[in-house]
Amino acid sequence: MTDALHTALRSIHIILGMAGFLLGAWAIFAPKFGQGSRWHRYVGRGYAVSMLGMGLLSVPLAWRQGDILLLMIGLVTLGWVAAGWLFLRQFLQARAAGRPDRAASRLRLHINMMGSSYIAAWTAFLVNVQPLGTGGLWMTLYIAVPSVVGSLAIARAMIRQSAPGPSSAGKGVGV
Repeated sequence: MTDALHTALRSIHIILGMAGFLLGAWAIFAPKFGQGSRWHRYVGRGYAVSMLGMGLLSVPLAWRQGDILLLMIGLVTLGWVAAGWLFLRQFLQARAAGRPDRAASRLRLHINMMGSSYIAAWTAFLVNVQPLGTGGLWMTLYIAVPSVVGSLAIARAMIRQSAPGPSSAGKGVGV
């Protein structure tokens, strides 16, 4: 890969990553059910597309750097975003078929996969940029902090999704 191509791919990767971080945060906090839920749907699509593009571009970039950790994170992120999208499709099919148990399980998988992809992207960013410093302790924190914070957020979303009421899987999700 030439230096010019590497610079172009890295620039696109960064733009897609920034878009993914912003759209991901928006999708996390946007209403998922009822009025206003269309924003989660639109923003979520943008998030998925930007993360797929960022993940695809991370492979040749990490390969060129010889960074196996970033390569693995990029591949895992791609898998989680693709799986999240697939589980969303399965949720919609199960809901339309009147299978609430399957719909609920697929919605939980969607939450888990998309949330995990967001965690992985932040982890890759921190590992690559190392904004606070270098060394073993910092590297551990760059991996641990997004994982712990993101896992707690995913757990909260799973609990909220499982609770009866207007935000449960059987209601009018505008996905």
